[in-house]
Amino acid sequence: MEYDLIRLFDEHACCLFEYIPATIVTFEQDGSNQREIGVAWRTSATESTIESTLAMKWDLDAIRAKLPMIDRQLQSRRERDDDRATRTEEAAIVVAAAVMAHVEPGSRFTWRSDTGTRHDYYLNDTDDEMIEIAGRWEDGLSGLFDQKRAQSDRNPTLRKRWVSVTIVRRDPPRNRTEGLHS
Repeated sequence: MEYDLIRLFDEHACCLFEYIPATIVTFEQDGSNQREIGVAWRTSATESTIESTLAMKWDLDAIRAKLPMIDRQLQSRRERDDDRATRTEEAAIVVAAAVMAHVEPGSRFTWRSDTGTRHDYYLNDTDDEMIEIAGRWEDGLSGLFDQKRAQSDRNPTLRKRWVSVTIVRRDPPRNRTEGLHS
């Protein structure tokens, strides 16, 4: 599977393109404009898990044409924003949109829910379809997805998709306190 971030500008009524900087900073590696991501999904709770590789791609020149401040946003995210939790959630939303583009090609994120923490979206211009996204860093926020799903189950009339995105990086995080100790 392949997904180009430029699609976020045109395919969804919500401004998912605002998550492009977080997604690039989360997945970039050695200046590459693509990252392969392992993904798994089930089309329903009773179906078997399907596993694949998602090639997340971005062309900065094409993005600059639509988002002129992208270089400044990327620099800020890399150098001046340690909020990994928010960055992870935003990247998780993009991964969910990319996987949904293959699993349910006609589905569109059309508005953000007014409840929750900015990662629950209604789909297809109706309040009867929703996607809940729980993004977490490796070994972080354990149990959050199950908690969110139980919360969502309180509304049985809503057609829901639950997405859990765990971002795992093999390279060690840099030590932000370096040089502060005597």
